Amino acid sequence: MPIILATVRGYVLEELLARLLQDNGYRLLVAADQDREALKDSGRGLLVRGRGTTHQVDVLGELDLPLPFSLPLRLFVEAKHRNRRTGIQHVRNAYGTIRDVNEHYGTQTPGAYHIPMKRYQYQYALFSASGFTRPAQEYALAQQISLIDLSNPGFDALLAAADDIATQIVDLAAKAGLASLPLNQVRHALRHTLGTWPTNVDDEDFPDLAAHIHQMRGPAGESAFPAPAFGLAVAHDREQAGLNVAQLRDEPGDEYYESYEYYQDSPLARELPTGRLAAIVTGLGDVGLDNFVLGFPPAPFVLVLQVDNPEAFAEYVDNAHNTDVRVTLDYPRDRRDNRPLSKDWEIVPKDGEAGFRLSFTLPAILADWMLSGEVPIWSLREAKSTLLSSIAIVRGNRVVRLLYQPHRG
Repeated sequence: MPIILATVRGYVLEELLARLLQDNGYRLLVAADQDREALKDSGRGLLVRGRGTTHQVDVLGELDLPLPFSLPLRLFVEAKHRNRRTGIQHVRNAYGTIRDVNEHYGTQTPGAYHIPMKRYQYQYALFSASGFTRPAQEYALAQQISLIDLSNPGFDALLAAADDIATQIVDLAAKAGLASLPLNQVRHALRHTLGTWPTNVDDEDFPDLAAHIHQMRGPAGESAFPAPAFGLAVAHDREQAGLNVAQLRDEPGDEYYESYEYYQDSPLARELPTGRLAAIVTGLGDVGLDNFVLGFPPAPFVLVLQVDNPEAFAEYVDNAHNTDVRVTLDYPRDRRDNRPLSKDWEIVPKDGEAGFRLSFTLPAILADWMLSGEVPIWSLREAKSTLLSSIAIVRGNRVVRLLYQPHRG
């Protein structure tokens, strides 16, 4: 694959999101050996079989919980980390993929008869660092494709981490004289660093990566190399830190790529230097994801909830007695007409001793509709009691529900 910085940023972000999936009850699927009927390995990663063709998937998670009267759930994750909004073409591609794979079924049964027994319900979540166009949002809501907008300032550190690691990987590839990125090698390195490579799946392609990464992090699991200076996503900050501002540009014709043209005449390598790659990705082990939780409302979208006190949150919701948590939903609003002043919503437990609160944003198209001034007060209350009435979160092998309870008085 051509080495385009924006694309590499998306790959790194996807691996961080894979860790978020794993932390929220999903089992990650990374190799065909985990399900030979539905999955297939390729030179560029994992393929999922559909009725008409196979489809490449970068991150695939299976919800590791039995759901009565439902097919097992599998989730495609795709991330776009670039400087423009994600358009409808990417949502159309997601819909076409989901429709095709949901019509595939396995027939692996004993004896001579082939009974369509093995099936899954596939869903698609598309994350974007710069938001989505309005047509993309309208189409996604209609076709049950989840769009997650990461342009909120609360995600700045996460995006900056992906940007810094991707920039270093692109720089290493250029210095190594690679004409294309060895995607499998990069993914293996990221997954070993983040702990998302399943322990029961052999790593036959790059067996030395895990050892290198373990050595880099030291016997106590701490990095022997300084972590990247996360938070340098702003061009001014990059310049002050001595980094090339042109690295923020997305297109192959930018000066960042042209400055490395002389590498194209050198003998091409097939892989990145293992030790140097391990040293780069090891910094991701210091990225904290404890302050993010996936929330699943009874609506065609997924919420990324930001936790202000991860320790208090974990202690409270991991209590076996707190399966249903009564909460209120609040938002900054105009005291005169009660209209929202911000797109940020807050979830506050009714139990005053809980010690935490969660925040989230609705899909932009819904938030804009509410902020337009055309929505009467009762409609906002209706949104709380319908779209946000129950937000499910997965903790280990438990489902905890955040149940909306209106204010009284």
